[in-house]
Amino acid sequence: MNKIFFAFLILSFNALADGISDLNAFVNNISSMSSEFSQVVLDKKGLKLQDVEGVMLFKRPNKFRWDYLKPYQNQIISDGDRLFMYDQDLRQVSINPIAKVAGSTPLLIIAGKNIEKYFTLRNIEDQVANEMNQNIKWVEAVPKEEGAGFSKVILGLTENKLSVMKIVDAFEHITTISFKNAKYNVTLVDNDFLFKLPTGVDVVQNGIATNNTSLASIKNKDAELIDFANAWARAWSAKDVDLYLSMYAEDFKTPNSDALALWQASRKKKISSQGKILVEIEDIKVTMKNENLAHIQFKQKYTSDKLTEESSKLLLVKKTNGKWFIQEEASGK
Repeated sequence: MNKIFFAFLILSFNALADGISDLNAFVNNISSMSSEFSQVVLDKKGLKLQDVEGVMLFKRPNKFRWDYLKPYQNQIISDGDRLFMYDQDLRQVSINPIAKVAGSTPLLIIAGKNIEKYFTLRNIEDQVANEMNQNIKWVEAVPKEEGAGFSKVILGLTENKLSVMKIVDAFEHITTISFKNAKYNVTLVDNDFLFKLPTGVDVVQNGIATNNTSLASIKNKDAELIDFANAWARAWSAKDVDLYLSMYAEDFKTPNSDALALWQASRKKKISSQGKILVEIEDIKVTMKNENLAHIQFKQKYTSDKLTEESSKLLLVKKTNGKWFIQEEASGK
């Protein structure tokens, strides 16, 4: 969590502040909702990475739509069976079955029915926030699925209704979504959750790209970043240390907060001392945070003479002077 906005979170044993009970009441009593929202993304130092506004709808079970209106117009829509994510800048739509992504989609906490199937819940108390607003009760939801792309979601409920949602990713970046002018148990129909495919866009369905224009003539940012990740893995496999290290930013956040030069020397020594190295990556997923900042998530298999290890990997990359560099990286099993 961001240190500027949040204090340390502790378990609350006060029955009067039972956020899980309020969350269950929200799930059981609120069948639909429409609201305006604002979404702000901060890094762990409190620097703003994104600030957008839009409108949202949901209807249980599992139907929702998020229309981002300012400063760009993107969409996230679930018709209950499939999840559509449209990126206007990339001119790309990704489509996945809800059953496949349910455990890695925090928006289903709002629109789903069986939350505890995919998330572990606990009551928490945010002391700083409660000093400002005694009416908010807080629940932490941790995904049970490994490699979900986020570490936890914190839900703030007021009078059994959701008022704020905070999503924390592996880099401790916080996405805060605040709701206003919300209406509950409104009449919504299935057509409200139909996705209309824009013309001339790339479609990525179950990880396979198709289109109704010409993929060969389009090199979008997803493809550019996938190429970057593969080049990084090839440089590591070839033990081309100079090329490998050149792909890290000058302000790369080293794992133990060591000086960059010390970390570089350590990596160079470790890689050079190995015999044969093979780094294989697959299931690459790119998420743009803004035009010059993106997450690259993938499964990694590292093989050397002495070790074989599989893990999930998350790279935060930024574009500087027309080139992408790794600013942060995180690994998990």
